[in-house]
Amino acid sequence: MQSIKSFEGNQSFGEAELLQRLAVADEAAFSVVFKEYYAVLCAFARKIIQEAADPEDLVNEVFLKLWNRNQVFENIRHLKDFLYKSTRNACFDTIKRTVHSKERQAVFLGSQAGWEAAADLEMIRLEVFNELYREINQLPEQCGKIIRMGYIEGLKNDEIARELGLSVQTVKNQKSRGIMLLKHRLPPEIFIFLLLASVHP
Repeated sequence: MQSIKSFEGNQSFGEAELLQRLAVADEAAFSVVFKEYYAVLCAFARKIIQEAADPEDLVNEVFLKLWNRNQVFENIRHLKDFLYKSTRNACFDTIKRTVHSKERQAVFLGSQAGWEAAADLEMIRLEVFNELYREINQLPEQCGKIIRMGYIEGLKNDEIARELGLSVQTVKNQKSRGIMLLKHRLPPEIFIFLLLASVHP
C-alpha cells in the first residue's frame, strides 16, 4: 500500500488513512499533500497561463477547494487527478477572462482542445520529474548529486569529476551505484526516461 510522508518526516500515513483524514479536513494530512504537490502544481499552472496571472494564487485556490471538499478520494491517483484538473481548469478560466474581444474568445475556445491536450502532456511530464527527483533525493548525497549532474544536467564524467574534485573513476562508480539503486526504486517507464534523458551516455 502506498505511503506518503511529510517533509519533516514526523508524520506517515497509509493511503487509505491519508484520504480519510483529508475528507474530515485533518490539518496534518492536508499539510502532507500541500507540501508534496504545491510546487509542482505551481510549475504546471505557470506553464499554462504564462503571464496571465499569478500561478501561486490559482494553486492556493485549488488547495482551498480541496480543504472544503468533504468527499473521500478513491485513491492517490484520484486525488492527483483532482489537483491537476482543478489547476488546469482554473488556468483556462483565467485565460478566458483575460481575452476581451468576442473574436479572440472564439479563437481561444476553438483551440482549447489543443491547449487541454498540451496541458495533459505537461502534467505527465511534471509527474515524471517529480517522482524522479524524489527518488534521486533519497540516494546517498554524493551519489544523488552525481546522478543529477550526469543525467539531468547532462554533464560528462570528466566535467563532473572536475567540478566535484573527484576522479573520473569515482564518478563512474557512483553513477553505476545510483543507477542500480534507482532501477529497483523507480517504475520501469520512469527509469527508462532517466536513461534517455542523458545527453551524454
